[in-house]
Amino acid sequence: MSDDRRPLDDLIDPVGDDERARLERVHALLLEAEPPPELSPALVEPPAPPRVKVVPLLRRYRLTVIAVAATLAVGLFAAGYLTGRDGRTLDRQVAMAGPNGARATIDVFEVDAAGNWPMELRVSGLRDLLPGKRYALWLTRNGKLADPCGTFAVADGSASVPLNAPYRFRDYTGWVVVKAGSSDFVLRTATV
Repeated sequence: MSDDRRPLDDLIDPVGDDERARLERVHALLLEAEPPPELSPALVEPPAPPRVKVVPLLRRYRLTVIAVAATLAVGLFAAGYLTGRDGRTLDRQVAMAGPNGARATIDVFEVDAAGNWPMELRVSGLRDLLPGKRYALWLTRNGKLADPCGTFAVADGSASVPLNAPYRFRDYTGWVVVKAGSSDFVLRTATV
């Protein structure tokens, strides 16, 4: 036998019967396999890495490049901030106040294609209600509840919730927040 076809005993240390049987199967398969093809002479030496020309950034332009990059970053941030409300345009903002420092702000966006006024209500300082109980935002007419705009719950006294109203605001005189099912105001504003 030639050196590349030596018996298995010449190639391995003594092992258990199961391991020896596995190695004999692998050895037999390797002996049956043909040798790999010869390496192409073109691949004996690896190709040279491509040459690139490095253009140094002149020292006097470094600050200019940094200033342009910073200005661009600030501009992109400002554009994102100004359009960050899903492309909606703010139509009006309503401030509300209540006892014990409770406050709310309603951002009312331009009317949508369906005739609804999308809104975002942000409240703080409200008392947490029992589980299952909610607050409600209402439009008022002459100090009385007129039409609802939606309900919401608070956690730790605050919430930020999307709501909407399909009403003509000129038909109303104010906004209030009440405990759902009650007509006692917890937050109010005098104007629409």
